[in-house]
Amino acid sequence: MDVPMWFALLILELIGALIKPFALTIRLFANMIAGHIVLAALVGLILLAPTIAGQIGVGIPVIALSLMIRLLELFVAFLQAYIFMFLTTLFIASAVAPEH
Repeated sequence: MDVPMWFALLILELIGALIKPFALTIRLFANMIAGHIVLAALVGLILLAPTIAGQIGVGIPVIALSLMIRLLELFVAFLQAYIFMFLTTLFIASAVAPEH
């Protein structure tokens, strides 16, 4: 029973080794693009105002919100870099860990 179990675990480990980098890549990409999508939606609100006065009235709060979202994006970028580094370190450490 050892040989079939060994093959099953080998297949699972190989699949895990292939999936982990893609999971990290998708997570990082989604966090990078989310702020840009929100900013695009806010700027699109300016264009929905029917008059120039309305555009200025909508534009000033949009600029303030865009600045706050940019600061939030900066925080998320640093946080994601830390998480990415931490998870990568864990994955590498678990791949080269000695047997118990």
